[in-house]
Amino acid sequence: MPPESISPSVMIPEHRLAVLLDQWQHSQIAKCLYHNPLRSPSLFTDHICERSQFPLQTIAELSQSNGEVWCVEFSHNGQMLAASGSDPVIVIYDTSNCEFRNFEVRNILRGHGMGIVHVSWSPDDSRLITCSQDHLAKVWNMDVGSPVDLTVPVWLICFDRLALASRRSPITTTQ
Repeated sequence: MPPESISPSVMIPEHRLAVLLDQWQHSQIAKCLYHNPLRSPSLFTDHICERSQFPLQTIAELSQSNGEVWCVEFSHNGQMLAASGSDPVIVIYDTSNCEFRNFEVRNILRGHGMGIVHVSWSPDDSRLITCSQDHLAKVWNMDVGSPVDLTVPVWLICFDRLALASRRSPITTTQ
């Protein structure tokens, strides 16, 4: 190799093709108006989901809340559904019987002063984080149902820990 040439290993980062293909797939999904997660984009054609593939019919109505439902999230094992919104309560539905039209209420969590804008399950589904318009985040133990006040929570899945931050304190982690 002539001395004025640059080695290809220096010019192209390792795994660059895999990164580019992943970016392409995410770009195709972002552009798909009726994306159905059951259909993964192919590398051979441009991805598009037809409107007929998008679910347009109501299969369950979450009627236990007194206000609008803003956020719903299934637990990782699919056996619970947390629903929250303008009403400052979180309704936990039991979805283990697969009767989508008749979710049974497993628990109603109360403790926020205003509407709940986000819910997130811990990796093992034993706890639930809720973030509210009252500027509080609470971690709920699903066995007990009592909260602990926190701010800006993020689950660190690879470590099964929770990262916490606030305007007044640095980032900390807890189990």
